[in-house]
Amino acid sequence: MTNLAITDSRKTNYMAVSAIAVIVVIIGLAIPALAATPQRDNAAIKTLQSAVAASGGADALAAIQDCVVTGSILNSDGTNRSFTWTTAASEFRIEVATADGGTNVFLSGHGSPAWIFKRKTSSLNPYMARANLPFYLPPYVLLQELNNPVYTLKYIGVVSLNGAKVVQVHISDDSDPMGTLVTPQEWYFDPVSFLPVRVQVREPANENAASYETATYDMSQFVVVNSVMIPQTISYFNDSSSEVISIGAVTFNSGVSPNTFDPQGGSR
Repeated sequence: MTNLAITDSRKTNYMAVSAIAVIVVIIGLAIPALAATPQRDNAAIKTLQSAVAASGGADALAAIQDCVVTGSILNSDGTNRSFTWTTAASEFRIEVATADGGTNVFLSGHGSPAWIFKRKTSSLNPYMARANLPFYLPPYVLLQELNNPVYTLKYIGVVSLNGAKVVQVHISDDSDPMGTLVTPQEWYFDPVSFLPVRVQVREPANENAASYETATYDMSQFVVVNSVMIPQTISYFNDSSSEVISIGAVTFNSGVSPNTFDPQGGSR
């Protein structure tokens, strides 16, 4: 009996020690994960700072509370559509005219994005809004990402784009797996002016975030609007379509109503 008692005691002690060891290992693995910070290269930060400075400066960009952009889209089949794009902080409303005189609307919905087509509203997954930033206002996006510590800023270096040398920086929100999946951006900057010439992003399907197309915005003909550099022409294409976006008017700080971004609202 004594020997059995000793054996049981040793087993109990062994199990206790083993359990503690497992807990220590788990905690040891968890702590680095919790403490991990996103990669933010000095070279990437300096490149984005130069881009922001070249585009009007941080003060002018930070003063933007809302923005309304109007213009036209030339489709690959030769047809034209007018648009009105509205943004305020992380909220957006993308409204494009249809051939029958109606509109297609994609809006952020204060965290509950939706698609409105022929007056029928369809709810979308939240990540659809997360992946949709106002890339037609590149300096606005860049300043927000530069100032947000959750974003990974990785300097890729000087690469060739259409036969010209450009500076590439990778940006993504890797704070969670969904962010890693839907937010990667590849930015390309002129090495002299530091104005952005291209950004490539992911456009996920509403049914499956892992199913996405790569969209490209090629930006040119920058003009100054209230001290901010805005591309007048954007050549856009993804895996299935292409179009040329011509920006006509840009209005900052007009006092956009919050219900502009609500499917049940919609007045500007």
